[in-house]
Amino acid sequence: MYLTYFGLTERPFSIAPDPHYLYMSNRHKEAMAHLTYGLSQGGCFIVLTGEVGTGKTTLCRNLLTDLPENVDVALILNANINEQELLQTICDELKIDYQESATQKRLLDQINAHLLATFADNRHTVLIIDEAQLLSRNVLEQIRLLTNLETTKSKLLQIILIGQPELNQVLTRNDLRQLAQRVTARYHLGSLDRAEIGDYVNFRLAVASCKQPLFSRQALNKLYSLSGGIPRKINVLADHALLAAYAKTQAMVDSKCVKAAAKEVFLDSDSVGSAVTGHLNANRWWGLAVAVVLLNVLLWWYFAPSNQDVNESAGQAVSGLPAVSESSELVDGKQSTAASSSVSTEVANQPALTTIIKSDQIAPGSVQIADEFLDSPSDADSQDDPLIGQASNPPINNLLPAAPRRPSYDIDSEFGAVLDTSADVTGRILALRSLALAWDVDLPEQLIKSPCEELKQVGVACVSANSWSQLLRLNRPAVLVLEQRGQLHRIIVFDMEDDVARVLVGENVHSVEVSELAARWARDATVLWRPGPVGSRLFQQGDESQQMPVLRAHLNQALSVASMPLLSDVGSTKFDLDLAQKVFALQSRFGIVADSKVGDETYTLMNELIAPETTPVLRPRAW
Repeated sequence: MYLTYFGLTERPFSIAPDPHYLYMSNRHKEAMAHLTYGLSQGGCFIVLTGEVGTGKTTLCRNLLTDLPENVDVALILNANINEQELLQTICDELKIDYQESATQKRLLDQINAHLLATFADNRHTVLIIDEAQLLSRNVLEQIRLLTNLETTKSKLLQIILIGQPELNQVLTRNDLRQLAQRVTARYHLGSLDRAEIGDYVNFRLAVASCKQPLFSRQALNKLYSLSGGIPRKINVLADHALLAAYAKTQAMVDSKCVKAAAKEVFLDSDSVGSAVTGHLNANRWWGLAVAVVLLNVLLWWYFAPSNQDVNESAGQAVSGLPAVSESSELVDGKQSTAASSSVSTEVANQPALTTIIKSDQIAPGSVQIADEFLDSPSDADSQDDPLIGQASNPPINNLLPAAPRRPSYDIDSEFGAVLDTSADVTGRILALRSLALAWDVDLPEQLIKSPCEELKQVGVACVSANSWSQLLRLNRPAVLVLEQRGQLHRIIVFDMEDDVARVLVGENVHSVEVSELAARWARDATVLWRPGPVGSRLFQQGDESQQMPVLRAHLNQALSVASMPLLSDVGSTKFDLDLAQKVFALQSRFGIVADSKVGDETYTLMNELIAPETTPVLRPRAW
């Protein structure tokens, strides 16, 4: 659903164990090194363990693609088998013929004969068993017997056991010590570090042909805090977060999209982790204890004989407090001491309890992540300073209201009918001529060159956009090609307010939901913009040009408008590190592709900042 919108060729966060999407973190590299070393040394047993979703199976699949041609592999994915089924599965994987009635000894003899024959042909055999923590004690003993198949110089069968941490506990049993002693390489695969989350997400996006970051820094931090760095959980959250951003027509995924994704996939206990769960439970019990203590103090004070003279005022105080019931949850236990330290009618004016969740605000039977975890601003979420290598949250997201404005008619019926009656009404030339009027350019009726060539003569450039997020980052009126029922329609989108766009179809102006445009869009758009004093040339770090001082001065103007630090050396002809950092900071601040290069998107942003009155835009940027 969101692939076209973000310019992706396939889902980047599928949980299928595709080796192409294997991100080699430091831990994965170490695990691969252990596996490779164990195989190269002719080791008998190799054990790889890791928590659920850390990438063990994907790493194994990647290992299989890198094995030499002279290696035969028997891969067992279902470890819930008995000794007979184990030997039969090995025969099936190695294409060894056997009779269904064959005994375990007969099967073992056939496997031995096959291994000797392949060894004579300079071939090696590897047995890989996934989910090995499920293997019974008898099956593990049978596997140990398989390791006895050998020549005088080497083992005929190498075995890789892959499983969850419980596998290590199984191998420490006293009755399996002979098996454990034959392990030649062992590695435990852990979760990703917080610093690796950005590289992991961007790597998978790049494999899916995404050319720019789609997750803000705050979104990445939220991904880590909710997933604990477990790749599978990251994938599930990121996939739903992309869908949430698509539904909101955002150019990038922000932390709110990740929070919404977490609630949708019910990652309330497993993903948050025991530490967070314990924290929430502690808050809940502490709040309840405070409520009980405070209520007892107030009741004792109210009914104490020595206080009968102030019962009336005390009654007013108690009546002013929120009721302690199942419909409210209490926070901040510090308030209990304030109520018990002073016995006076001033209690009525003190907010003793705070109700943060009401029962009528939660649908019956719904599963929610506690707001004190999801919505409490962490240090990472509250920081807006850009970091080199990651783009910050795009400002366009801040323009989306909580309750989107609806157009004045039924989009599905009436706008669809408008398109059905407008095929070929607006050709490319006519559309660009209408769009050029927004730039005070009147193209002649008879064109000698193409429209874009004619516009170039008067200082207006054409830029193609093939993803919706790119169109939003360019932030200029554009000619869109829509598709409906096999027909193509060219329309002009002039501006957007909230989630509603104002478009020109033929000679008529219509209001339409942005999501409707994105759903019908054929990934073909032409944007017009007016290049600045250095034209539209692409500049990047290391370049040297006589135009560089002009670019530096232009950038300083934009930085000044945005109240950001300026370049110290405006006259330099080199694209140095200082210039790259300033460009990156500006890009990150306004949510465009943060690559430290000065191209079309950066030029349009600078022009928009420097000359807002004369620059037509789709919508104002928030900054």
